[in-house]
Amino acid sequence: MAAAVRFSANKFWMNWQSMGRAHELDNLMHAGAKKWPAAFATDFMKVGELAPIEKWAAELRQLDAQTLIVVGIGGSSLGGVALKALVNRHSDKLIFWEGPHPATMQHIAQVAENKQTALLFVSKSGTTLETRANLALFRQFFPGVPEYFVTSEPAQIKDLGATAKNTFLIPKNLGGRFSIVSPVGMMPALFVDYNVKAFLTAFAAANTEWEVSIPVTENVAKQTAIHFYNLFAARFSGVAFWVYASELVDWGRWLVQLWAESLGKKPHITALPIVVQGPEDQHSLLQYFMEAANRHLHCFVHTESYGSRDSLITSETKGDFADKSLSQILTAQMRSIESALSAKERPVAEYLMSGLSESEMARWFCFWMHVVSYLGYLWEINPFDQPGVEAGKIICKKLLRGEAVEAAVEPVFDI
Repeated sequence: MAAAVRFSANKFWMNWQSMGRAHELDNLMHAGAKKWPAAFATDFMKVGELAPIEKWAAELRQLDAQTLIVVGIGGSSLGGVALKALVNRHSDKLIFWEGPHPATMQHIAQVAENKQTALLFVSKSGTTLETRANLALFRQFFPGVPEYFVTSEPAQIKDLGATAKNTFLIPKNLGGRFSIVSPVGMMPALFVDYNVKAFLTAFAAANTEWEVSIPVTENVAKQTAIHFYNLFAARFSGVAFWVYASELVDWGRWLVQLWAESLGKKPHITALPIVVQGPEDQHSLLQYFMEAANRHLHCFVHTESYGSRDSLITSETKGDFADKSLSQILTAQMRSIESALSAKERPVAEYLMSGLSESEMARWFCFWMHVVSYLGYLWEINPFDQPGVEAGKIICKKLLRGEAVEAAVEPVFDI
């Protein structure tokens, strides 16, 4: 494999390069963009459109709301969860209730019982089963709590008490997994004092930098998509995103949905994404990646600086980690696995972010939206729909109505 190279304006190294057929593939990306335009590049929330949600945040402050419960799932929550992790992952000021898990409801009840609480219902379609069920249960426990709604289909939630005054709209063309740059992501972020103006300003600039009209020679998002595409076409069938900053693990969950729902459309596409948390998963998955089938691309993600949150182990301590910061230890652990995998001829790339500010994170989200969209165009699929998720929803509703459904599995033996 080629020696590691510096690849982009941020910091991106890799031990593989696969830019074959770049001109031909650039034309394919142009054709795909013309057929399936990327709504996130045009329909995202602009700084000048923040007034309604700023008014909403001011209203919550007047109500002395101490906790916001966000009821949503998938694209209606993952972006917001990722942004919360950058502020305070463990804070109960902002709680995301995604699935109908009894233990989660118990936790919410304990948190909300003695606090001023508001609720934000998020469902692009307005009909999401899990979200409606959780809203109904929350109302049983906490009647009269202020409620707000985010959707693309306000007519579908009128039965829930949604009105023009308490409803915020997702652009209809903006898919749920891209909707972090709409009220879906910006309202929860604003509630925890995240600088949404800086985020949206940087997102707009990044869109301009990586849009489809920028030629492949100057467009890092296109180049990255081509590298991935050529490697998947050669022999690889998955990509492991090794995340070495705990604040970015929830970003990884968002990326898995973005990638899987956007690209999992045809039987010939073998590009399953997974999130691997470093260094924890060095002690669980590494053996497989080192010596089992060489089928995964390995992308390592870390940040250069933790600022005042970093801690130093004193030089009086015995061990190789003496006089080292936690950030230095994490970086050494990451680089050691990169080197070990590279020595076994596994494709390795490293994305080193300079920090986790609002502007840097906006670019990070925007970059992967572009990369995934361009990969979809290269595979000649629509990266913005998700037809494969509907079948299970239909069957689930039949089961809840007590209708007969053919069993998926039969009992074989008792355990």
